[in-house]
Amino acid sequence: MTDIGDHGGWPAILTELTQGRDLSSQAARAALGTVLEGDATDAQLAAFIVALRMKGESVAEISGMVDAMLDNAAPLELPEGVIDIVGTGGSAMRRRAALSVSTMSCFVASAAGASVAKHGNVGASSTSGSFDTLSALGVTTGLDGPGVRLCVEEAGLGFVYAKAFHPAMRFAGPVRSQLAIPTVFNLLGPLSHPGRVLRQLIGVSDAAMQDRVAATFAARGSRHSWVVHGSGLDELTLTGPTRIVEVRDGELSGDFVIEPSDFSLETVTEEAIAGGGPQDNARIALEIFAGTDTGARRDIVALNSGAALVVAGLAADLAEGIGLAMDTLSSGAVLDKLEAVKAVSARAGGA
Repeated sequence: MTDIGDHGGWPAILTELTQGRDLSSQAARAALGTVLEGDATDAQLAAFIVALRMKGESVAEISGMVDAMLDNAAPLELPEGVIDIVGTGGSAMRRRAALSVSTMSCFVASAAGASVAKHGNVGASSTSGSFDTLSALGVTTGLDGPGVRLCVEEAGLGFVYAKAFHPAMRFAGPVRSQLAIPTVFNLLGPLSHPGRVLRQLIGVSDAAMQDRVAATFAARGSRHSWVVHGSGLDELTLTGPTRIVEVRDGELSGDFVIEPSDFSLETVTEEAIAGGGPQDNARIALEIFAGTDTGARRDIVALNSGAALVVAGLAADLAEGIGLAMDTLSSGAVLDKLEAVKAVSARAGGA
């Protein structure tokens, strides 16, 4: 790891960016490292992230900043083969009535046999973040590294609270709030899993960033990841087409578009897959898990769970993954999974 002084300090970094030139991975790492160590002023941070956004963040810059995030993250040791299911947030629909699709999909994928450690947070721009929904479901959150590992090992599913594992982000929080525009930090959270998982299903709400996120996964040696954008949503959707960019063994390996009808699923309006606040999402989750909601919300959870089972290596393709997810939902195993996670997380949290 290098110091920002090795790259000319802030004047040199900001001059490069404002003249439209990409930073090296090491320079980007050093710059963000300075921020996360509390050694940058608000003006320097604001200039840095706005200049990056105006130029357009390169893959090398994003990867270097992911390294800086992980340099400053709390440790998390996880077993081999663990997957993450996460979205960047930021879509207009999530600001109106977010459905916690990725959170619900974690329970389904785990009940179907995947080992899952979901990285997430409370809601910032959405009506319900993943950890808001989890709290409403009775899951103990905010666990430390050993607690998360215990949940993954004993229940097959653990939740990694971003604020607990990336405490240095407090130095960036005020500037991000004051700017109130999307910045590179919207991408860094989902890309910076402290357990360094190599299998991910990640949704991006900004289609312009999809290829760069996939290329970053490839550059970082992802084992198997899907980067998806579903008609403005940061997940596979039922409202229209979903573009999927696939990464395998550190290489971009696929780029394809799917429609709901490809899997005998109905194309629906956004209202049909709307959620709400944390209590709304908890109620919807319980109805889906119990098999009493078999409509569009169940279908979009099965669709995303099926994709997660592909990257986990438990399904050969999306059709097989969706079928496995549907069977798992019908069996009652997802409700059992929820109860197991609640019990182990409470024990891990000392409750």
